[in-house]
Amino acid sequence: MEKTLFPITMDKHIVFCAVAAVFFLLQFVRTKRIYQLILAIAVPLSLLIYIAPENETLFYGVGIGEAVLLALAFILNLVQNARDKKAEKLKAAADAEG
Repeated sequence: MEKTLFPITMDKHIVFCAVAAVFFLLQFVRTKRIYQLILAIAVPLSLLIYIAPENETLFYGVGIGEAVLLALAFILNLVQNARDKKAEKLKAAADAEG
């Protein structure tokens, strides 16, 4: 039986990460949302685990790094959504006045 770190094989993980990185980069170019760029970086970083699969420090370091990047992406998404809503309200108020 093959021992794996992920529920998919390494080959499928590499393909998934490449597709996800391209998708998030294209979304960043299209929407200019910073969290998309962070996700484009975070997903492929999970491949670092294959450098030394038996190294627990690397294993937990990658896990903590991924958690930090995902939390950062989530927070930045909330902040940017709040700014967008505020800008829409200001624009609607300006349109109503003039």
